[in-house]
Amino acid sequence: MAGLKALALASVVMLVATASASAADLLPPPPALEPLPPASGPDFSGWYLRGDVGVSAPATTPSFASNPNPLVGLNASATNNFYNSTVSGSASFDLGVGYQVNNWFRADVTGEYRTGSHFQTLEVVTDSATPAQYADYYRGDLSSYVFMLNGYADIGTWYGITPYVGAGLGMAYNNVYGATDNGTNVVGTGASFSSGGYFPNKSSTSLAWALMAGLSFNVTKNLDLDIGYRYLNYGKISTGSSQCLSGVSGGDFSASKCSGGGYTIASTNTLSSNDFRVGLRWMIGEAPAPAPQMPLVRKY
Repeated sequence: MAGLKALALASVVMLVATASASAADLLPPPPALEPLPPASGPDFSGWYLRGDVGVSAPATTPSFASNPNPLVGLNASATNNFYNSTVSGSASFDLGVGYQVNNWFRADVTGEYRTGSHFQTLEVVTDSATPAQYADYYRGDLSSYVFMLNGYADIGTWYGITPYVGAGLGMAYNNVYGATDNGTNVVGTGASFSSGGYFPNKSSTSLAWALMAGLSFNVTKNLDLDIGYRYLNYGKISTGSSQCLSGVSGGDFSASKCSGGGYTIASTNTLSSNDFRVGLRWMIGEAPAPAPQMPLVRKY
């Protein structure tokens, strides 16, 4: 009797297993796993080269002074004034190398050449006690080498356009060349004579600093186009010591023929400009590979 019961129980188990296997054969196969989207990583992190061209317009009106002071030794009522003092705009060219730290910060070092600028001013010294009046018109050319360490904050990227702001600090080597003095002297009862001369070339070093803002456009994977504005303060300028020629005594140019000896013309305030620039940044290397992701596990 017990053997019959065991045989019956074994038959039931085999029937249930067979039914389960048949039911499993009827289920559809599981759907294929969809490919995972690539992980979002930094746009670029590494070294880059840059180059820019630009034009500038003066941001400040220069003030000039003679050194030594021409009023020394004259009557206390004597005056010395400068008129129509200007510095023109210039063109600029720069090259640099930088490093993109992450998606929002980058820094670079640039060397820039600025050329095509001119300065002019009219100095009038009046001594009512003599009476006498001296008018000298000065003009000259100006070029600069500017070396800057710059930092930029990239605000974000929308449709391949990245606005940014930045600041820079460095040194400017300002070169004054081709400066001349055309003068007219009126003395005594109205007698007048011409005078003039030239100033040897002179280079001076000044602190330079800048504030920047602009837009960066992604042209290719490794190339960006920059369009930006910069406020640049590039320091002071000065001529060399004057060499004069007097219409009365004639002869060669010399410092002794300048009123009171040789003198220089220099700016008393720092010069600054509004710069508008277009440039390219070439990324060296490739963007980092996306980080691997774990596959999804699905249960049925």
